[in-house]
Amino acid sequence: MSKKSFAEVLTDLRYGTLHDELTDSLQEVVNACVETGKAGKLQLTISIKPGKSGELEIADDIKTKVPELTKGSSIMWATPEGNLTRSDPRQMTLEGLKIIGQEDRPLKKV
Repeated sequence: MSKKSFAEVLTDLRYGTLHDELTDSLQEVVNACVETGKAGKLQLTISIKPGKSGELEIADDIKTKVPELTKGSSIMWATPEGNLTRSDPRQMTLEGLKIIGQEDRPLKKV
Protein backbone atom coordinates (compact mmCIF):
# COMPACT_ATOMS: atom_id res chain seq x y z
CA MET A 1 0.00 0.00 0.00
CA SER A 2 1.47 3.35 -1.03
CA LYS A 3 1.41 6.41 1.15
CA LYS A 4 -0.63 9.43 0.09
CA SER A 5 1.65 12.47 0.12
CA PHE A 6 1.06 15.42 2.39
CA ALA A 7 0.65 17.66 -0.68
CA GLU A 8 -2.14 15.40 -1.98
CA VAL A 9 -3.93 15.47 1.39
CA LEU A 10 -3.50 19.23 1.57
CA THR A 11 -5.23 19.71 -1.78
CA ASP A 12 -8.11 17.47 -0.60
CA LEU A 13 -8.79 19.39 2.62
CA ARG A 14 -11.85 21.64 2.38
CA TYR A 15 -12.15 20.68 -1.30
CA GLY A 16 -8.94 22.54 -2.17
CA THR A 17 -9.84 25.85 -0.56
CA LEU A 18 -7.23 25.37 2.19
CA HIS A 19 -4.53 25.01 -0.46
CA ASP A 20 -5.78 28.18 -2.21
CA GLU A 21 -5.79 30.15 1.06
CA LEU A 22 -2.27 28.96 1.89
CA THR A 23 -1.07 29.97 -1.57
CA ASP A 24 -2.54 33.48 -1.17
CA SER A 25 -1.20 33.84 2.38
CA LEU A 26 2.28 32.73 1.37
CA GLN A 27 2.37 35.22 -1.48
CA GLU A 28 1.22 38.02 0.84
CA VAL A 29 3.95 37.24 3.39
CA VAL A 30 6.68 36.87 0.74
CA ASN A 31 5.77 40.18 -0.94
CA ALA A 32 5.72 42.01 2.41
CA CYS A 33 9.11 40.53 3.38
CA VAL A 34 10.63 41.69 0.09
CA GLU A 35 9.07 45.16 0.40
CA THR A 36 9.99 45.76 4.05
CA GLY A 37 13.20 43.77 4.39
CA LYS A 38 11.74 42.26 7.56
CA ALA A 39 10.91 38.67 8.55
CA GLY A 40 7.41 37.24 8.22
CA LYS A 41 5.73 34.01 9.21
CA LEU A 42 3.13 31.57 7.87
CA GLN A 43 1.85 28.91 10.25
CA LEU A 44 -0.54 26.05 9.47
CA THR A 45 -2.04 24.00 12.28
CA ILE A 46 -3.94 20.84 11.43
CA SER A 47 -6.08 19.26 14.14
CA ILE A 48 -7.32 15.69 13.79
CA LYS A 49 -10.22 14.46 15.90
CA PRO A 50 -11.44 10.85 15.72
CA GLY A 51 -15.18 10.24 15.51
CA LYS A 52 -17.26 7.37 16.93
CA SER A 53 -17.73 5.56 13.61
CA GLY A 54 -14.11 5.54 12.45
CA GLU A 55 -14.24 8.92 10.66
CA LEU A 56 -11.70 11.70 11.29
CA GLU A 57 -12.59 15.36 11.55
CA ILE A 58 -9.78 17.50 10.15
CA ALA A 59 -9.71 21.17 11.13
CA ASP A 60 -7.13 23.74 10.04
CA ASP A 61 -5.94 27.12 11.24
CA ILE A 62 -3.77 29.50 9.20
CA LYS A 63 -1.89 32.27 10.98
CA THR A 64 0.33 34.82 9.29
CA LYS A 65 2.68 37.47 10.58
CA VAL A 66 2.96 39.98 7.77
CA PRO A 67 5.75 42.54 8.27
CA GLU A 68 4.76 46.16 7.90
CA LEU A 69 6.68 49.16 6.65
CA THR A 70 8.06 51.43 9.34
CA LYS A 71 5.91 54.51 9.62
CA GLY A 72 7.50 57.92 9.85
CA SER A 73 6.69 60.58 12.38
CA SER A 74 5.96 64.30 12.20
CA ILE A 75 7.58 67.18 14.03
CA MET A 76 5.19 69.93 15.05
CA TRP A 77 5.05 72.81 17.49
CA ALA A 78 2.32 73.94 19.83
CA THR A 79 0.99 77.49 19.68
CA PRO A 80 0.09 79.34 22.88
CA GLU A 81 -3.55 78.44 22.14
CA GLY A 82 -2.70 74.72 22.08
CA ASN A 83 -2.94 74.25 18.31
CA LEU A 84 -0.38 72.23 16.38
CA THR A 85 1.56 73.84 13.55
CA ARG A 86 4.32 72.64 11.22
CA SER A 87 6.37 75.79 11.72
CA ASP A 88 7.85 77.04 14.99
CA PRO A 89 5.64 79.97 16.10
CA ARG A 90 8.64 81.48 17.91
CA GLN A 91 10.69 81.60 14.71
CA MET A 92 10.89 85.02 13.08
CA THR A 93 9.94 85.30 9.41
CA LEU A 94 11.98 87.16 6.83
CA GLU A 95 9.96 89.77 4.96
CA GLY A 96 10.32 90.18 1.21
CA LEU A 97 11.07 86.56 0.41
CA LYS A 98 9.04 84.89 -2.30
CA ILE A 99 8.60 81.31 -3.42
CA ILE A 100 9.83 80.61 -6.91
CA GLY A 101 7.83 77.97 -8.76
CA GLN A 102 8.90 75.60 -11.50
CA GLU A 103 9.41 77.02 -14.92
CA ASP A 104 7.13 75.94 -17.76
CA ARG A 105 9.96 75.07 -20.14
CA PRO A 106 11.26 71.47 -20.31
CA LEU A 107 14.50 70.54 -18.61
CA LYS A 108 17.58 70.00 -20.74
CA LYS A 109 19.24 66.59 -20.70
CA VAL A 110 22.98 66.69 -20.17
